[in-house]
Amino acid sequence: MFKSLILGALVAGGIAGAAFAEDYPTKDIELVVPFAPGGSVDVTSRLIAETANKILDGKEVEVANRAGGGGIVGQSFVSKARPDGYTVLAMTSSVVTNPQLKGAPYKITDFTPVAAYNIDPEVIAVPASSPFANIDDFIAATKESPLNMVVAGIGTSHHMAGLALTEAAGLEFNYIPANGFGEQLQAIVGGHADGAFWPMGEAMAHAETGTVRILAIASDVQDPKFPDVPTFEEAGLNVPIWATFRGWAVPAGTPEDVVVYLSDLLEKVYDDPDYRKKMTEAGFEPIYRNAADFEAIITSYSEQVVPIIENNGLSD
Repeated sequence: MFKSLILGALVAGGIAGAAFAEDYPTKDIELVVPFAPGGSVDVTSRLIAETANKILDGKEVEVANRAGGGGIVGQSFVSKARPDGYTVLAMTSSVVTNPQLKGAPYKITDFTPVAAYNIDPEVIAVPASSPFANIDDFIAATKESPLNMVVAGIGTSHHMAGLALTEAAGLEFNYIPANGFGEQLQAIVGGHADGAFWPMGEAMAHAETGTVRILAIASDVQDPKFPDVPTFEEAGLNVPIWATFRGWAVPAGTPEDVVVYLSDLLEKVYDDPDYRKKMTEAGFEPIYRNAADFEAIITSYSEQVVPIIENNGLSD
């Protein structure tokens, strides 16, 4: 998907790109989080910035929340930004789906992937007071009538997870879009919804404190922190893996050396033991995947969700 884009960036950047990157960065870098404060992208971005700012020499990564439209506002802002390495997108799976689902004014090829820092499996979570003690109860109730499920927005990877379960397991849901994780959590805790499709990183802390209960995890292995919770596949849901990806991307045309610099910066952040400890404690498994590997992750996700969008007639 991105190969021609990356090659084009090399040609467009050329000698000028190499010279440009020699003194980069000469000012602070804006890391655009296209969602409200408090959610998983915001939390992880601030942990990254905290560590990156110890590595950078006199310059800083500044987190800027540009929420709206299920990510479109911030994503569009970065797609139109000057490709000089000073505007970076906290990129998530919604970048793939928003152009198809919501008519976002950008294409996936308007971005160059930098690196991935987290892959977060989807979970089915319910209120602690829910009558569904386990995933079998949940499935049985869903087959009686569609359950009301909170999602971060229509067209997000979490909404797509529900649609994947409809195709793979015949389960039907009503979706309640909510702005930000705080609003979603209130809907669950207040009993205004039957459950939620959430990333593990957001659900884990609340499951550990007993606010919510996790019924199933869309990973290829069980989570050791929740040994009694089955994977989607073990629960008979026929979805082996469904995960949100998180990483950095920059506007297409950003000089190659700048992309490499930013990718190396994320790798140095990952190598910091304190950063990995804080990420893990917050419920996010820290990883590092370079630009090429991040491209492969994005492409794989696209190949899963595009048929779902088309089969459900959701294209804008």
